[in-house]
Amino acid sequence: METPSTQLTRRSFLTTTALAAGALAASGMAGCSSVDTSGDAANDLASTAGQEETYIGTCHGNCGGRCALKATVREGKIVSTLPMEFPNENKGLRVGCVKGVSNPLRIYGPSRLMYPMKRAGERGSGEWERITWDEAIELFANQLKASMETYGGASNMWQGGAGNMNGILNGTPTGIINSAMMPDGTIAPLPSFNAGFANSRLIQKTGGTVLSVGHDMAGIVFCFVHLSSPQSAVEDLANAKTIVAWGANPAEASFCRAAWNAICTGRENGAKLIAIDPLLSTTAAHADEWVPVRTGTDAALMCAMVHYIVDNDLANWDYVKNKSVAPFLIDEAGAYLRLSSLGQAEAGTDADVPVVWDEDAQAFVAHATATNPAIRGTFDANGVAVRTVFDAALENIAPFTVEFAANECGIPASQIENLARTVATEGPTSFYINYGLEHTYESWRIYFLIGLLASLTGSVGIPGGSYVGSINLGHESATMFKQPTTFNEDDFTLEDAVPGGHFTGDWIVQIAETGQWAGQDFHMGTLVNMCANPLDNFSGSSALLKAYDKIDYIVTIDTIMTTTAHYSDLVLPCCMPWETYEYIEGGIFEQKAIDPVGDARSDFDIIKAVAEKMGYDDLIVGEGTDYLRRYLDTPENIEAGVGFDALSENGVVLGDYSCDAHVTPEYNPFGRTQFYLEYLMPRDNWGQMFGLQDRLPYYKPSIEAYADNPDRAKYPLYGMSSHDIYHGQTLWSHHPWLDDFRKLDGQPFCRIHTEAAAERGIKTGDKVRVFNDHGSVVLNALVTEGIRKDSVWVPHGFTWDEFEEGYAQSLTRWCPDDVTSNNNFNDWICEVEKM
Repeated sequence: METPSTQLTRRSFLTTTALAAGALAASGMAGCSSVDTSGDAANDLASTAGQEETYIGTCHGNCGGRCALKATVREGKIVSTLPMEFPNENKGLRVGCVKGVSNPLRIYGPSRLMYPMKRAGERGSGEWERITWDEAIELFANQLKASMETYGGASNMWQGGAGNMNGILNGTPTGIINSAMMPDGTIAPLPSFNAGFANSRLIQKTGGTVLSVGHDMAGIVFCFVHLSSPQSAVEDLANAKTIVAWGANPAEASFCRAAWNAICTGRENGAKLIAIDPLLSTTAAHADEWVPVRTGTDAALMCAMVHYIVDNDLANWDYVKNKSVAPFLIDEAGAYLRLSSLGQAEAGTDADVPVVWDEDAQAFVAHATATNPAIRGTFDANGVAVRTVFDAALENIAPFTVEFAANECGIPASQIENLARTVATEGPTSFYINYGLEHTYESWRIYFLIGLLASLTGSVGIPGGSYVGSINLGHESATMFKQPTTFNEDDFTLEDAVPGGHFTGDWIVQIAETGQWAGQDFHMGTLVNMCANPLDNFSGSSALLKAYDKIDYIVTIDTIMTTTAHYSDLVLPCCMPWETYEYIEGGIFEQKAIDPVGDARSDFDIIKAVAEKMGYDDLIVGEGTDYLRRYLDTPENIEAGVGFDALSENGVVLGDYSCDAHVTPEYNPFGRTQFYLEYLMPRDNWGQMFGLQDRLPYYKPSIEAYADNPDRAKYPLYGMSSHDIYHGQTLWSHHPWLDDFRKLDGQPFCRIHTEAAAERGIKTGDKVRVFNDHGSVVLNALVTEGIRKDSVWVPHGFTWDEFEEGYAQSLTRWCPDDVTSNNNFNDWICEVEKM
């Protein structure tokens, strides 16, 4: 009898482990140290080892890691990019992923744009004519001038993105709050010129419109602006007794992988790890408990946990009373009762602070002086009825009980109760929140709720206690790098700047339909996609593509032929890392290691040439390094050894690792954990106002991906995508090394649950079509139990020409919310059929 083979094939590996493939892939990729660009067998490069040179750089892209990578150059080519090594005592700080080490094949990859091209047929036809740089710059400049002369400077729109993420020289301006209503009722754009010297100056000179990005903005706007949520160092996770990875996959998602070492240390110390995720991610596979919540219902789960903790008297009431906004008093409209309301301070001054009812004093007192503030009750303040924020919050979430959440989230009530009990009684608890859970229309609401949960559990400002994603190695409070602390930003702005526009780029869909923005006529003349790939990376790409038909001319500056470039009129090749100089936020100076591939130019040099062709000879003077020198060479930086010369020579400047397990307290003006806002400022303002319900913790179903949507009769499955070490950005599209791990039988694949697949007659390897009213895509199926039965996962990061038919991003819905203009990638439903 023949003995069955026990060899682990690639198909069986994917099938049996599904999402837990990170370690194997990483070990397989680490041995790759060169790339054969000719297609022939590689020459033996070992003999040239003595001629090797190394240069520091980092990946560009929206992964947030900013890992310092050491590139090795042989005979003028980069042959490896490996994580930079730290001293032995800090070896656990070394970070990187398979995308980072695969940079050589990205630089010399098959989809690399090599020279300027202009469209020779219809948009999207793939018909191109190669042109010279002189011709390209003239076309670009003339189009900007024509739009300005006909429709005004604001008709020239500059879409920024993550293609040169955090790049000071070659990046793009983007904002968090893009516009605001002025006291006279007018709406004014807010400046955001903090990256990209050349384009920032040209946009201001011509009065252009900045189109900011929408990805992850629900979290960014609320955590870093509205609620000012504190971030502790990743090392502090090792001090937690309960770690809740919520919307985060630190075991393999590059955005938060810096935390995984500390999480593992915490588990070695006895901590419990809980993963809340619709997918059995690598983190969930290693966790003590997996909570497979339905996409878009996280806020309902949080509401239920609050109810259980309060109803069972498990809260840290001392923290709630003295360190949160729970005892603050609000009137019927939601305004804080302040000292000025009682005639004890001048309105609008620093002394005019919110008051609380002090039960010991039986009086209204400033919140910081109260000895026993009331957190429940309604009180009379000179004839005005006021109640506590805590009462208002509990009333607002009253309908969303444990029983409600069990049905809404698709998980047992007992699991919700156990989860609430664990975070409240087995602390300190670190809620490791990341951006995975904020990709649905109403997901901005979770940030009120996580603040309330953190208050109830006292998970703030103590060792092991936190409630947002921790600071990673790219930030000063948890880094091996000495970082500049001051910057000369004078070159970013012009004294004679022409007023322009500023809003999130997703809203061009609305402009295409109405011809207006914020109540004013708006003509879309020229769109410049710079460091951005909207059609592959923004949600609602089908709607965006229709909007592109209403734009007169589209220029895309990129490194590869993306879907956005494919539908452009003029395509210009720009540099990749190590082909030009750059300073990256986080203390990394990207050293130039090689000449640009083909005819690629730096973004700075491209825009400088355009400005000169438009007649602005004195607008951008000198080289890019001159701007970087002025930016970095402040007296403070030079004295600290992190001026331009030190950084450009070394790439990074190592310092003493002296910020072990740094804990960050609340730093908002009240010094208290916030879960309420007096005023909710939208990211893009066109006059919308928000009632009290929207300024308190609350739950609303998603706009499309919700259980009672009648369209689920034909589209019963919830769709989603995710970022991991293989997927996430089209920077790594057409990548043979990575494709070995992210494709199945040579094709991108979707994940579908065993039961859902059986109902449709689908087996692993079958060709399937995922479709809805927005679009469709054909790919292979991976049948697994590592996903909810009512859900399907599709990959994010492939371009249109990597699919047999359609493309994955076409399935997503265009639905930026009115508060944060967030890219809501996971708010869609679909069906899957076997081909």
